[in-house]
Amino acid sequence: MTDVNFDKLKVIFIDWYLTLTSVTFLNKLKLENHALFRQFIDIIFENNPEGWQYDWARGKLSKEDVAKKISQAGIMPYEKVLQTFADCCSHQSLDFPDTWQKIDAIRQKGIKVVLATDNWDIFYDYTVPNLNLDKHFDDILSSHNLGYLKRDENNNELPFFAQYIKKNNISYQECALIDDNAINIDICQKHSMYGLKIKDTKDTLNLLSLIYKGIKHD
Repeated sequence: MTDVNFDKLKVIFIDWYLTLTSVTFLNKLKLENHALFRQFIDIIFENNPEGWQYDWARGKLSKEDVAKKISQAGIMPYEKVLQTFADCCSHQSLDFPDTWQKIDAIRQKGIKVVLATDNWDIFYDYTVPNLNLDKHFDDILSSHNLGYLKRDENNNELPFFAQYIKKNNISYQECALIDDNAINIDICQKHSMYGLKIKDTKDTLNLLSLIYKGIKHD
C-alpha cells in the first residue's frame, strides 16, 4: 500500500461484507434459530450446484424468485421467507461506527467514497435505507442493479465500475478498491485500478486513517 499515491485518487470504492461489516445478512435468524439459519445457508450456498446465488447477485433473480426456491424446499412459507429477508437485512450494522467519521473526513477532502458491493436486491431494499447508507457514500454500486460482479470482465473493461468511471470522467488509475477478496483486488490491478486488500474490518478502519493522512489537498 505504500506505493499508492493517495493524493492522486479521485474515487475510493469500498466493499461491504467483511470489509465494513462481519455481520452476515441472515445474522438475526442465526441468533434466533441457528438450525433454520443453517437450512437457509445450505439452500442458497452449500447445496446449490447451479450456483444461482450468482444470478441473484447479478440481478437475474429477484428476492421473490429466491423466496420461492426456499419455500419449495419446505422449510418456510413463501411470505415468511420474504419477511425473514426484510427483518434480517434491516438489522445489519457496521463493526466500527468510527468508520463513518473516517469516510466523512475523506469525502471532505474532495475524494468520492463509493460503496461497491456484490450483493442482492434485499441489501438495497432493506439494509441501505435502514443504515442510511446513501447519506454516508457519494454513490452505491450494487451488482444486482448493474448486472455484473466486480470480478466480471467485458471488452477489456470492468463493467461493474465502467459506467460510473465514464460518467464521472475519471480513469481507472484515479480509483482504488478496498476489498477483502483477493479475486476482486487482482482483477482491479489488472485494469490499472489500485487494489487495497484488507484482512478484516479493523484493517479497513486503519487503512481509511492512512488514506486520510496521505491526502494533501482539500
